[in-house]
Amino acid sequence: MTETLTISYLNCGFCTAKNHCASCGAELAQSLLQRPGIEAAEMNIPDHTLQVTHTLDADDLEDLLDGMGVLVG
Repeated sequence: MTETLTISYLNCGFCTAKNHCASCGAELAQSLLQRPGIEAAEMNIPDHTLQVTHTLDADDLEDLLDGMGVLVG
């Protein structure tokens, strides 16, 4: 399933400036791809969106993202 989710909060451990640039989004997307059940991920920080293709149920996806510091909704 492919979904486009709205990012409401991002706790980015990659960015020391905390300005959440495009490189942060790319690194977070790459981290997502390493997780079971995630087939594709593209994060657009300026638009506050995450497009993700996955095989997880809604609760498991939310838990995974929450554990990575990404809140959606």
